[in-house]
Amino acid sequence: MVMKKYHLFAAVAAIASLAACSKSSVTAVETEDGAPVPVQFGVGSPMDVRVKSVGSVGGTEAQGNVWNGQELKIYGFERSVTDFTSPAFIDNVSAIAPVGEQKGVLSVSNAAAGNEPFYYESGFCYDFYGYFTDDATPAETEPVKTAEGISVPFTIDGSQDLMIAKADQQTDIDAAGAGDKVKEDRAYSAYAARRGVQPTLSFKHLLTRFTFKIVAGSASANDISVDKISLVSKTSGNIVVVGGERGLANIDETTAELFLQQRGENGSMEAFTPVKTEEWVEDRSNAVSVGESLMVIPAEDYLLTIYMSKDGSATEVKPTTTSLNITKVTDAPEGATAFEAGYSYEVTAVIYGLEEVEITAALEPWKDGGHATIDPDEEWAESL
Repeated sequence: MVMKKYHLFAAVAAIASLAACSKSSVTAVETEDGAPVPVQFGVGSPMDVRVKSVGSVGGTEAQGNVWNGQELKIYGFERSVTDFTSPAFIDNVSAIAPVGEQKGVLSVSNAAAGNEPFYYESGFCYDFYGYFTDDATPAETEPVKTAEGISVPFTIDGSQDLMIAKADQQTDIDAAGAGDKVKEDRAYSAYAARRGVQPTLSFKHLLTRFTFKIVAGSASANDISVDKISLVSKTSGNIVVVGGERGLANIDETTAELFLQQRGENGSMEAFTPVKTEEWVEDRSNAVSVGESLMVIPAEDYLLTIYMSKDGSATEVKPTTTSLNITKVTDAPEGATAFEAGYSYEVTAVIYGLEEVEITAALEPWKDGGHATIDPDEEWAESL
């Protein structure tokens, strides 16, 4: 299976004039009629979003990859800044993504200037950053600023998507076909924007995603309900959103059992409703998707537990627990030793009544991947 990489990205377009990127001037750029020209922001391709907790942002190639009105955070710094405790050009400003589109305009306003747009300043080049943490970072949380960078804390429950982005000058110069007009060190600027070079924030997923299906492995499974599905994962740490070493940092080693949730009628995440398999068919072609997805901190393995019950029976059904690791993914990327950030793994649980559960995992992106099979019977036999 060909693996493809999908990014959320925000295009940041600035329209103004600039001769060169220096620190000689801080005056607002004006048009020919004397009116300042605003910095205009846009977004490009993302992944499935709703209200908080919004769940997975975007999807695989087959699922479609569009924005759905999520709230992004934007930073902008003048290029020569080496101490990120310095005042930012754009300081953790919210921007709302479009709905149902891969690309669209972001509305970003400067509250300090009466909600006017941001304006490029003459003689400056800028770097732009973005991040998305859903409600894994409470709204009132202040980012932590140091000279080396800016970070935000997070605590996930399995339903939040975490992403970061930084605009790449050369990529956008090439995309605009402006290589003969704009040098890399002159983007991003009003000068570059006038020549069609617009900053694009390509959002990268920082977590590993698991989706789940269930299918009957025998007729005895017809009266079995899957009540809950969980993975054990680390849950807390920091995301460096601005600076050289961007990404997950200071991960707390404490783990927790995270439960699969489902999307409610209003689009928000809610508790999982028990689901039954379709009636058993020999070729197992009628697997049922359950829940939304579990997004967890990348790791070599996870403890997977499936909780079940038998219709009309007061007898407690012992949960089925197994270790889920990359060796069980039959078509994982060559050389893979762990579950990776930005990859989505489809896990299929084959239900055999109350006797056993056979776990099959299929890797598909976000970036598309492969499949894995976990058979508790075979694992037990091999251990003897």
